[in-house]
Amino acid sequence: MSDYDIGKAFEEIENELIDSMMRNFSRHRAEETKEGYNWTQWQAEQLKALEEYRKTNAQKFGKQFKSINSKVEEMIHTARADGNAEQEVKILEAIKNGFTPHMPTGASTGEFFKVNNRKLNALVKSTTDDLKRAETAVLRMSNDKYRKAIFNAQVYANTGAGTYEKAVDMACKDMLNAGLNCVEYKNGARHTLSDYADMAIKTANKRAYLRGEGEERAKYGLSLVVVNSRQGGCPDCAKYIGKVFIDDVYSNGKKSDGDYPLLSTAIAEGLFHPRCKDSTSTHYPELDDLSGPLSDDELAELDRQRGLEVQQQHAEKQAERFDRRAKYSLDEDNKKFAKARADEWHDRAEKLSEKTRDFTIDDSKQKYYKPVVDDGEEKDFNRKNSGKKITVKAHKTMGSNDIYLSDKVKLKRKQFHKFDKNVTKIYEMLGQSKSENKPAICILSPEEMGKNAVATYIPTDNVLTVNSAYFITKNLAELQKPFACPDSELSSVLHELIHWQDAEKYRQKFGEITDYNAYCDYLNKIYAPKVEKLINSGYNISDISEYAYRKMMEIKPEFDEIFDEYRVKTLLGE
Repeated sequence: MSDYDIGKAFEEIENELIDSMMRNFSRHRAEETKEGYNWTQWQAEQLKALEEYRKTNAQKFGKQFKSINSKVEEMIHTARADGNAEQEVKILEAIKNGFTPHMPTGASTGEFFKVNNRKLNALVKSTTDDLKRAETAVLRMSNDKYRKAIFNAQVYANTGAGTYEKAVDMACKDMLNAGLNCVEYKNGARHTLSDYADMAIKTANKRAYLRGEGEERAKYGLSLVVVNSRQGGCPDCAKYIGKVFIDDVYSNGKKSDGDYPLLSTAIAEGLFHPRCKDSTSTHYPELDDLSGPLSDDELAELDRQRGLEVQQQHAEKQAERFDRRAKYSLDEDNKKFAKARADEWHDRAEKLSEKTRDFTIDDSKQKYYKPVVDDGEEKDFNRKNSGKKITVKAHKTMGSNDIYLSDKVKLKRKQFHKFDKNVTKIYEMLGQSKSENKPAICILSPEEMGKNAVATYIPTDNVLTVNSAYFITKNLAELQKPFACPDSELSSVLHELIHWQDAEKYRQKFGEITDYNAYCDYLNKIYAPKVEKLINSGYNISDISEYAYRKMMEIKPEFDEIFDEYRVKTLLGE
């Protein structure tokens, strides 16, 4: 049985309580006509019927409530198990992608799981106890509403309400409008048993699921989580979306686990309130790159969605209200009026539902853990390696730039997305963010790269290749030692994209680059006077980089390489 099924079961019980009450009123009207009962006699008969109504309901629905409550306990335990299982799958996937677990041991870990079991049992008890109180309340309220209607019907009849049917309808109007709203919240709002049960069970299931996820994280020594959005997100909790927390509530996290706030603080402020749509995902600092908080446009869209949902819920409540009056009113005119109004509200609710379904935030864009490769798009890159032509098989990545990953290279998501952002930053530095002819960037294995270079730009193909050693080295400064700004993550790719910028200027002036040697001669003519000017101004080429000095000392200096190194140093502020 799902939480939806349980909500429907309570709704059916509520309807049956009202239905039975109204059947009694209708039946006794027939008897009153036949026997000529007056209102005093009618009241006496109704009070007898009320006592039978009370006994029958207590016996009949008491058994149903007991059965439903047993299903609730089972459901909460299942939610916890689902959290366990689904989180384990995700963690194993992370291990496959490069995460190294640190399995905790010790008495504190064992105590955590014991405490977690006690908390889950407490959640089950709290939920079922609250439901039992609400179940008792709905039976008591149905009796009270019945008794009140019995006495009010005569009052309305005596004040000239007209027919018996109209008098009973007036006596029952408030009850039919509100339903058996037996549960009162702290803010004074009243709700039916089915509404309350829906909220209570969904909240309990979510907490059990989160506890199951947390238990699995704790097994692997994980405690960092990022709040993410499901089903459009919760506007009230938008400020938390995309933020990392130490989960000290469900995953045995501690303040010492990192420079992040505690999840308990956010929960105390309202995160994961009843009916909250948000959840958490495990955060792997070594694998994941966060998309960041929601944009202003996304926040505005969430507010719009909330407004639509509030309107839709109001329309649905109004439709339910008039449905009850159409079904249970005794007077035919009252039935017709209520039916017409119910139809109007159903139409309004449906239109609002369509608008809600059209909510524009794309959930696929709200995933805070993006994959590296899109398996759907393949591309071959032809290059020379040690004098031999080779073909590199690569797949398109999920970055914002035109980046491909060789099938022989495997990158961690954190590494790739940082690189993708760096490429975007470099385009901005060069004033080329809007260029329509940006190069295809292919990340190669060291074997495919074929030479001792971090990156290379091939102007005839408009392809920039990057050595995957750039991503896996523990000492980037050592890898880039001969070049300008060796400590910078930007320097090597910036150097090659300056080459691309030069090639773009050439293509715009002369067309495609077909003769590589002729193109290099052209660049030398352009840059020779620029380098000469630097030297004449007292600039020491050896101060730029070892690579620039080496190119200067060659029999035929490569002035474009020298000046590009100078530009790297200048652009990076050194």
